[in-house]
Amino acid sequence: MLSGCKQEAMPLDPRQQILGKWETFYVGNGEYRPPIANPTGYQEFLPDSVLLEYTYADKTTYRRKYWIDSLLHMGSMREDGVWIMFDYDLQFNKDTMRLERKNIFSIFGVSKHKRIN
Repeated sequence: MLSGCKQEAMPLDPRQQILGKWETFYVGNGEYRPPIANPTGYQEFLPDSVLLEYTYADKTTYRRKYWIDSLLHMGSMREDGVWIMFDYDLQFNKDTMRLERKNIFSIFGVSKHKRIN
């Protein structure tokens, strides 16, 4: 008689899943909206907690910081030394990522992104 055990998949570490380049294809509040036809740029999450945001129109790259604990935190330091932070719930589904803003009211609190590399 043969027996086998079903090996359960280990959940992937979001700090590894987020690495790479992502383009936004949806902005809203979770309701149906048509996908964004022409993305304006991409975000590249690097392993050293550096986030590069590239804008296609003016070919500009902005550098920010990010880190993940129970939330995704993204921040930039203003010229006066004050950190501006945004917190997100983070969900992955294959090659897509869903972000939902936390601790702040916004008109569009949900964004969805697709991996481009």
